[in-house]
Amino acid sequence: MSKKNIRPGPRGLEPDEIVKAGLSLMESNSPDAFSVRKLAAKLGCDPMAVLYHFKSKTGLERAMADAINAEITPVDVNASWRDRLKGLAFQYRRLALKYPQTFPLLMRFWITGPADYRHAEMIYKALADAGLTDRQMVDICFGWYASLLGLAAAEVGGLLKPATPEIIAEIDRLPSADFPTMARLLQAFTNQKAGRAYEVMVETILDGIECALDS
Repeated sequence: MSKKNIRPGPRGLEPDEIVKAGLSLMESNSPDAFSVRKLAAKLGCDPMAVLYHFKSKTGLERAMADAINAEITPVDVNASWRDRLKGLAFQYRRLALKYPQTFPLLMRFWITGPADYRHAEMIYKALADAGLTDRQMVDICFGWYASLLGLAAAEVGGLLKPATPEIIAEIDRLPSADFPTMARLLQAFTNQKAGRAYEVMVETILDGIECALDS
């Protein structure tokens, strides 16, 4: 929709202005604490003025998800299918690190909007260039999204972050007779680097797609 066709709505509020304020509010609090009422108070307006363009809180959150999706830039169409998917994968990780509170919204919607459709087109084109069938493309694209979004959300949530000194000490205190593998992995846990698990899993998923080409 062009700017000239967007109505500012009550109190002169435009959709982009509301979405930007929504992102700021969610990032400064948490998804559970986010509400249309609080956003309206931040904007100095009635809650109905916020809902004028989005119809519901869900519609607003979908627009917020698409707004952060829009920050992903197109990949080089001349690159290999694998490099294109890898490039998109690491953009999603950067997005999660930038918007840790808002990023989980991307996992709530089948598609967030125009920006997400453009990303899906890039992914489907890469999978088609890889040589997958249409059925494989649909199944693998959904799995690709779910895997990447889940991995990125897990990292900002703490699961994929390197173990803290407290956890390392806790593992070190485990009786090695009962936990021999954990004891053997202690040094590897200690040397884990931020982002490594994400990178390894992206490569693993891409390897899996290549295996599907041979099936």
